[in-house]
Amino acid sequence: MDYEVLAKQILEKVGGEKNVIGLVHCMTRLRFTLKDDSLADKVEVEAIRGVMGVMEKGEQFQIIIGNNVGAVYKELCKLGNFDGTPDPDFKKDKKKQNIFATVLDVISGCMAPVIPAIIGSAMIKVLLTVLPMMGLLNNKSQTFELLNVISDGAFFFMPVLIAISAAKKFKTNPYYAASLGLILLHPNFIEMINKAHEANETLKFFGLIPVSYAVYAYSVIPIILAVWVLSYVEPFVDRITPAITKNFLSPMLVLLITAPIVMVIVGPLGSILSDGLSTIIYTIHDYLGFVAIGLVAGIYPFIVMAGMHHAFTPIKLSMIATTGYEAFICIAEFCSNMAQGASALAVSFKTKNTDLKQTAGSSAFSALVAGITEPALYGITVRLKKPMLGACIGATAGGLVGGFFQLKSFGVATPALVTIPQYIEEGRPSSLMYILITAAVTISVSFIASYMIGFEDIPNPEAEVVEPIVTKPLNTGLKMGSPLAGELVSLATVPDKTFADGLLGKGFAIKPSLGEVIAPCDGIIDVFFETGHAIGFTSETGVELLIHVGIDTVNLGGEYFTAHAKAGDRVVKGTKLLSFDIEKISQAGYDLITPIIVTNSQEYLDVVSHPKKIVTELEEVLTIV
Repeated sequence: MDYEVLAKQILEKVGGEKNVIGLVHCMTRLRFTLKDDSLADKVEVEAIRGVMGVMEKGEQFQIIIGNNVGAVYKELCKLGNFDGTPDPDFKKDKKKQNIFATVLDVISGCMAPVIPAIIGSAMIKVLLTVLPMMGLLNNKSQTFELLNVISDGAFFFMPVLIAISAAKKFKTNPYYAASLGLILLHPNFIEMINKAHEANETLKFFGLIPVSYAVYAYSVIPIILAVWVLSYVEPFVDRITPAITKNFLSPMLVLLITAPIVMVIVGPLGSILSDGLSTIIYTIHDYLGFVAIGLVAGIYPFIVMAGMHHAFTPIKLSMIATTGYEAFICIAEFCSNMAQGASALAVSFKTKNTDLKQTAGSSAFSALVAGITEPALYGITVRLKKPMLGACIGATAGGLVGGFFQLKSFGVATPALVTIPQYIEEGRPSSLMYILITAAVTISVSFIASYMIGFEDIPNPEAEVVEPIVTKPLNTGLKMGSPLAGELVSLATVPDKTFADGLLGKGFAIKPSLGEVIAPCDGIIDVFFETGHAIGFTSETGVELLIHVGIDTVNLGGEYFTAHAKAGDRVVKGTKLLSFDIEKISQAGYDLITPIIVTNSQEYLDVVSHPKKIVTELEEVLTIV
């Protein structure tokens, strides 16, 4: 690969030399700090040959290169005067938003981290619909009731989950925040406020201050407002409490001040706002009828692109908690997802570009079957532009059909073909036929429209000289020990797609219990990153190993890491290579999960990690054949 050409292509797509105010690299990726993020075209960067992916974290535009990142970095430095770190006096101009956009952004930001828990619970609810229909589970049985508790837990205690993500959003203590959610859901508080409401009375603090009636289970907005208030109370209390009393007085005052404010003012206000937002949305539905579903389905991709789709989640949850179903947004989402998948499928059929054909096909499958539309949306329809029109036409058509049939959703699992059971209405067998017709109309119209409208195809790149892959003879590999002690977990659990998706090779990960890394076998240290967080190691048998301590720990700049070896050292099995302070790194907010990758996995028949849970240093964990 020509690294000079690759570097020039990357620099052009991130906005040129003048747009770069800082550039560093870690073991796998280039980390740009840009003056204007809008000048960096993420889709076009991802399309460059040699780029494995793009991530945007904080103020960094990160381009995943892999093992050759150092070579690309050197070529980039030849093209511009990049000193590694941004100008400390440079501050990005933050875009000003109106109040409505800001509110939606906050709700979306608080909802996004909670989505996996919601999806998991919702999928169990889908099972509770399917299994009784198939005669595999009695809906009067204890097993059904227990599964129902499991499926409902995340929804009932939604304020606690939201509190944790809201605490990160507002930069306040997550445990105080979770405590506020638990207070609102405490059985005694619920019983007291319900009894007062049923008796047409008002619960009062000190017999004077009224606590208005509100239902907080399944709610979202009240707890977001509560944590927002907490973010002001906590620093205020910290300022007024003497240092000698902070350990016990500060926590007491934080809760003693915040909780009553939440019970008396913020909670009820949030409940009113939530009801008001739902009223606005469903007034549109009531006024336009099934036409509203078609319109929302058609524009839904643009709502997703704006990052506001998560803001609909509290509205859907509130409606399902109140009526048992949702008949507007969920139907529009389903049609939008089907349309994106069908449009990507049309591209896969029509394109002559072999890479695009494969990408579009896998994106279509992801959207249609699993409801994951980002690959189709960002990688196909937005990228090629015209297929987006076909998807919008198909989604609108499907939304009109679904609305006409008065479809309802009884869950909030990701809209997809596999979650169709959540649209089946008890006592209305025809609802299954209606949802299937809606899916068929959406998919067929989107496919035909996208195929007929067409798009500007991407030409096949010139054939590159492919270096032959050298496959090691069978059984010449290595049974390798663990370089760390701790809990062995699947690479897929690492919260970084570079490692989790196997872009750098196969391997495993360790959640360390001891802060040291030792040589897992005899070999030589190829790379010992100056920040200490990553080591490149080659065994005497030729296995290339990457040991990456923690996620994004490069940002610590070497703090809390102590090197006991250096690049070029030849070491024997068991030699201490690195020590690190687990407690301080964790307190700094970094995840210490450590990916251990065989970076030349392609040279072997297979790389297999052993099914262990807890491992000690040098305990056998890997077989390479």
